[in-house]
Amino acid sequence: MRKRKPDRTRQWKERWERAAIWLVSALIIFSLLPVGGQFWGWALEASGFSAPLGSRELLELHFIDVGKADAILIRSQGHSALLDAGYCMPDDVTGSYLRRFGVKALEYLIMSHPDRDHIGGMPQVLEDFPVTAFVRGPLPAEVLPDSLEYSALEEALDGLPQLVLKPGRSVRLGAATLTALGPVEDYKEPNNASLILRLECRGFTALFCGDMEKKAEKDLLESGQPLSAHVLKVAHHGSKTSTSAAFVEAVSPQLAVISVGSDRNKLPREEPQRALEEAGAEIYRTDVDGDVVVVFDGETIHIKTEK
Repeated sequence: MRKRKPDRTRQWKERWERAAIWLVSALIIFSLLPVGGQFWGWALEASGFSAPLGSRELLELHFIDVGKADAILIRSQGHSALLDAGYCMPDDVTGSYLRRFGVKALEYLIMSHPDRDHIGGMPQVLEDFPVTAFVRGPLPAEVLPDSLEYSALEEALDGLPQLVLKPGRSVRLGAATLTALGPVEDYKEPNNASLILRLECRGFTALFCGDMEKKAEKDLLESGQPLSAHVLKVAHHGSKTSTSAAFVEAVSPQLAVISVGSDRNKLPREEPQRALEEAGAEIYRTDVDGDVVVVFDGETIHIKTEK
């Protein structure tokens, strides 16, 4: 009896089916990883199928998930600024995020205060993106740290124009205005010496508080400056040393964003969260929600989260 010849066509078909199943499974797993999400976002923008948000929105506030640190991308009508830049990290989270959303250059690189979790990533940002000016508050010499991160920043800033925003001074970014409200005193503690900025854009407002603590909050309240804001960047990652009930009541935010990550301090603490909840604020946390994006189109506030 003659042996049947193997069906080569059927064998190749089965091999291709197995390979296709393996490839689809690998793509699904890759897409679920953070690096996969960043890659597909970049690929869509590069292909033209997904234009960067900044090309069509009046105002965007991107609270980037950089752990227990701060990095906030502010965009308006094609103009971009970065408020703080997180830690110096080997995977360059901040720079990767900017590239993902089509940022080619920064009008301003803004430092709230010189702690390493706010300035660590700045030298890399300055190396990778053209920056028009560096913005900071009036920092006393006593609060300038003797750290590798600050030394690296000073070296990277060599020759770049710098703007010192004292209370009352402003800078424009597209349709938005950023006005310095504080620090209102010459504090000797870096956290209280944080640059406090209030953003206004066609009736929309946001308040950025750096790591300001309760002493500076009290002084800011007594200064009589306008503090009310639709969005509050919660100070000091939700530490109990900040965000007093009196301060939250004065701000009366609709939305509160806490930039925080897992660590031994177990932030955010219950006290500031309770104050925000009692004021009726909707709370977003980067450790829970991932990147948080607030978009204002001139009429409505939209919230987008990574998770």
